[in-house]
Amino acid sequence: MFNLQGGELIIIALLALVVLGPEKLPEAARWFGRMYAQIRRMGDGFRQEFQSAVKEPLDDLRTAVSEPVEEVKTSVDRTIAASSPEGVVGASPDIGESARTESAPAEEGSTGSSTEGEEKPPS
Repeated sequence: MFNLQGGELIIIALLALVVLGPEKLPEAARWFGRMYAQIRRMGDGFRQEFQSAVKEPLDDLRTAVSEPVEEVKTSVDRTIAASSPEGVVGASPDIGESARTESAPAEEGSTGSSTEGEEKPPS
């Protein structure tokens, strides 16, 4: 919380020992510990209260937004399914055939140096 390191804590403890004396130092340390714990509890309580106050409106907002979004998604999915021939986007038969005809001549006409001495099996 205060971002103090070991050396700084030792200097603070020595100053407190000099200023308060050995009799009052344990009592002051207990008081400081109680105050620190009380401040932490107050901060945690504030954070929990803030989160609970914000959570309900956020949940309502999520619900209000998610329902129309789901309706739009469903509508778009139905439109896409109705407009595509097979019900799947990008499944055009022309694309598949052109890809096969383009790759077929490349396979037949290719001669590699590794297969020069070998016979090709009949197709």
